[in-house]
Amino acid sequence: MVVEFREAPPHDIGLAQLATAERVDNNIEVTLHLPDDWHRPTDQIVRVQMTPSVPRSLAERLIATAVQAEAGG
Repeated sequence: MVVEFREAPPHDIGLAQLATAERVDNNIEVTLHLPDDWHRPTDQIVRVQMTPSVPRSLAERLIATAVQAEAGG
């Protein structure tokens, strides 16, 4: 997976409040909704398409990291 930012840094675009995933052709598309004060009433939306193996691996890492975050570690 390659991510390319086309604007000046920093690339911290905010905290996602909602994430969805769906099949698009033979790929998986993850959509993140990032509310911000500059673009209301609509959110910034970030979409990333990837092959099925990437989200499977990412899901395992996300679960482990979420458990650590919830435990305070």
